[in-house]
Amino acid sequence: MNDTKINLSKLRIAREESQLTLKEVADETGFKAATTISRFETGARSVKAEYLMKLSKLYKKPIEYFFD
Repeated sequence: MNDTKINLSKLRIAREESQLTLKEVADETGFKAATTISRFETGARSVKAEYLMKLSKLYKKPIEYFFD
């Protein structure tokens, strides 16, 4: 079975390449707090497919970019 996981460091890298703060990402994607985005990046909160799609669109990266 293929156990593909999101590369969490790529979430942070994509945000930084987009020159966006945690707060800006939260505001743009409809999350209430920047801490939610931080938790995604550190793995403290799982990233659901719908959230990854929002981040992918915001960062202008294909979904595949976030997987190893």
